[in-house]
Amino acid sequence: MLFLAILLQEDGPLKATTGATAQKNQPKIDSLYATGATADTYNPTINFTDDTDTGGKDCSFHHCMSQITLTFVAGDGVSFSAIQPESYMLSGLVLTGSFDTTTGIAKTDDGAQAANLDMPIGSQLTSSVILFPQTVTALPLYVKYYGARYKATLNIPEGALLAGNNYTYTVKVRNRGIEVSQATIAAWNEIDLGEVGADL
Repeated sequence: MLFLAILLQEDGPLKATTGATAQKNQPKIDSLYATGATADTYNPTINFTDDTDTGGKDCSFHHCMSQITLTFVAGDGVSFSAIQPESYMLSGLVLTGSFDTTTGIAKTDDGAQAANLDMPIGSQLTSSVILFPQTVTALPLYVKYYGARYKATLNIPEGALLAGNNYTYTVKVRNRGIEVSQATIAAWNEIDLGEVGADL
């Protein structure tokens, strides 16, 4: 027998939104999927593990969504000791979609319009958002700091936010703007995209 497993936080329709309200409870929008585990009468134990290092199959759970993580740092002429960045906005994202339990694929709704995602930054100066995989080459980033709004661009490797990837950026707030690093992609699968700058 072949088994699959799905880790979902809710029952019912598998439609979702990844707007600012949903980001407050990220486990409810993060879907995990595993398939390929086998069992039979003589070997009844089902293991959802990655056994590729021993020549077996990868039957482990994988994230079906994408993630972007931003870390905000002070650049030249700026100190966060008194005033920290307040919020940021990512523009041009499709925030609605669905998860197919038979394939483990999360996708944006057909014909859905791109929208803005406004997020607080918080005292830790790091923020992560969970998003539907989608085709996008660059995302406008707006950072609110000291009453002003500064713009930079997040360049997305491979022209898409891919399932299971965490795209990590460092956003450097400078006296004359913001600077954003290149992405680092790593296991979530995390992806570190480097620094992005923004001048004040």
